[in-house]
Amino acid sequence: MDRNLKIFLIAVITLSFISQFLSFKNDLVSLINIITNLAAFLGLLYASIYAKKVYPHLYLTLILLSAGQFFSFLGDLTWFILESILLQSPFPSVADVFYLLYYPLFAAGIFTVPVRRYSDVKSLIDLLIILVASASAAWVFLVKPTVLAGGNPTYVLVAVLYIVGDLLILFMIMDLIINKMGNFRSRTIYIFLASIALLLTADISFTYQTITGIYAKGTFQDLFWAFSYIILLVAVNEFFNEDWNMPTYLTRKSSVVTYIPYAFLVLFYILTAYSLIETDAKNSPELLLSLGIIIVLFVVRQHLSMRENTILLNEVDNERERAENYLEVAGSLIMVLDENSRVKLINSRGLEILECKRGDVEGKNWFMVFVPPEDRNWREGLYKKKISSGEDGYYLTGNIITCRGNRKTVAWHVRFLRENGEFMGSIISGEDITEVERTRKALEMSEKRYREIFELAPSPIISLEDDLTIRDCNNRTESVLGYRKDDLEGRDLRELIHPEDSGEDVEGIRRLIKADGDVIYGNLKLTHAGDELILIVEDQTDTIRSLREKELLLREIHHRVKNNLQIISSLLSIQERKLESEELSRLLRESRDRIRSIALVHEHLYRSTDLTTIRISDYLLNLISKISQGQVEKGSLRIRTDIDDIEFNLETSLPIGLIVNELVSNSLKHSGAENITVALKGVDGMFELVVSDDGVGVESPDALEKAGSMGWHLVNALANQLDAEMKVEAKKGLTVTLRFRELGYIKRY
Repeated sequence: MDRNLKIFLIAVITLSFISQFLSFKNDLVSLINIITNLAAFLGLLYASIYAKKVYPHLYLTLILLSAGQFFSFLGDLTWFILESILLQSPFPSVADVFYLLYYPLFAAGIFTVPVRRYSDVKSLIDLLIILVASASAAWVFLVKPTVLAGGNPTYVLVAVLYIVGDLLILFMIMDLIINKMGNFRSRTIYIFLASIALLLTADISFTYQTITGIYAKGTFQDLFWAFSYIILLVAVNEFFNEDWNMPTYLTRKSSVVTYIPYAFLVLFYILTAYSLIETDAKNSPELLLSLGIIIVLFVVRQHLSMRENTILLNEVDNERERAENYLEVAGSLIMVLDENSRVKLINSRGLEILECKRGDVEGKNWFMVFVPPEDRNWREGLYKKKISSGEDGYYLTGNIITCRGNRKTVAWHVRFLRENGEFMGSIISGEDITEVERTRKALEMSEKRYREIFELAPSPIISLEDDLTIRDCNNRTESVLGYRKDDLEGRDLRELIHPEDSGEDVEGIRRLIKADGDVIYGNLKLTHAGDELILIVEDQTDTIRSLREKELLLREIHHRVKNNLQIISSLLSIQERKLESEELSRLLRESRDRIRSIALVHEHLYRSTDLTTIRISDYLLNLISKISQGQVEKGSLRIRTDIDDIEFNLETSLPIGLIVNELVSNSLKHSGAENITVALKGVDGMFELVVSDDGVGVESPDALEKAGSMGWHLVNALANQLDAEMKVEAKKGLTVTLRFRELGYIKRY
């Protein structure tokens, strides 16, 4: 309860007690009623505003109750002003109008309480018994004396309307209790009903005392209204402590509700006896008629109850039979223990798990016979502790010993059976999870080994989602990239890849950005493992940097070889100019051209991207251009080329260049040709080099062999080096054709 509310209640109760000892107690009691009535109204109004936002289904009920309480407050306030301030008679007056408006509004609020209804014929008869009993009592003891007393018709009408209002609220309360509250559990409504019960008691007591002339102003009788408002305020406070979106419903109607009609029947009997004694049987016709109606209704009700009980018994028998069938066909162990932990009942599946016959199980103490000795004390202790703590049950996984001495692991669900709060035993279900446990332990060991391998792996390993979000990584990843695991988890892998290397495909050599901004070269390999992607990063930083250093060194070597060959070529040119012998000059010139051909190979190599292959078309065109310079004297001479875009390694390019150098130089010097053609094509998985001219040619291919020139000898040697098939045609000039394959790299060390 709220602290401020406690202080208010203590203050009101204390003031009420003190008021009985004061001379102006009537005025003070009236003020107490006004204050508590206002507090109850404000509490209901605040609850209405709160319900509109949080529990809109309760808004109508609370706003009707608030409206009724508001008119009750106006009635108290008007009554006090007329009686205590203006010193006028408050009855009848506008105060009565306010009071009379209270009853239908408050009754409507009770009727609209949004609780599930459980109406049936028996409930209707119960309400009729209550209605007849209460209406008859009200007629005999309240309405009839008021009417027979005579007086101002307005007085009589207002007094009767008060009684009718109380009956209306009483009937709505009984409807709420019998048709709704019997299956509903709520502290708020219980307290609310207590406040209404006290309010009705105060109204009926006031009316009866007024009729009999024994009413005294300012007594505890008048404080009953204030106390009912206080209890209503407590109910409002409790309203905020309950979850009205998830109300608690009972499976069976509360037994208390069943006895309410009996209470009204006994009450009516007492009133009837009292009336017959006090009035010398003057009211006996009405009372006897009412009693007869009630007895008839009660007999009908009892007949329906007996019929309902018979149906229930049949249903119980059917349910028991079905339960026994379910018990036998159930796939789990199900057994019942009595209050001394002895097995009372066990199903077939339980006997199968225990590897026992029924006589070996039923009647035996469960813990002493079937629980392993090392587990017996703590498991029995836990069982008893749960019972004493009042819990409904618990879950447990533990071992058992079967009748054959085997150990099994079972997942238990224990449910305690209680009757009127007394422990009667327990029903236990169990699932044999022996194999599941073995599998689980094997999986745990496997996962542990996997984790150790994962963490101790020498390379960074990263676990990824399908969208490349990082799930986990090993310790090596942290040491190589410099990130902590927490920093990597949830990030996109592509964020770690250098922007120039990023793309749809993340596999291959990629630059990875470290935590400090530095980069490493990693060979990224993706593989699927179940529902995750595994990325293995091979750190290639040192290797790639070493290769790049070697690449620079190799380029420098090729460049220097080319420069050295050019120096040699230049030296030969200088030497040639100093020679007087034409033959020696020719030999030096041919040697210079061959050296130049080799130098061109190295020039193209150090300018290539990978330092291992040469684009043969560029190389041959450059070579032919240099050969023809200074040797083409006639403008009519044409050198045609038809060379595919092919790349060859050094082992293949160098012999081809020297062969073309020899054949084209020979055609320029000796054939007198007008057209020279150089072609290189890929044909049927091989390569075909054709050098031809339309010059004077030779008598036959054998003439070239017999001539024994250095150039032809070099062509033959280079053709053998290429493992080429060479064909020479001497018709209409000279045509040399070579068919070969690219030579593989020959490891030299």
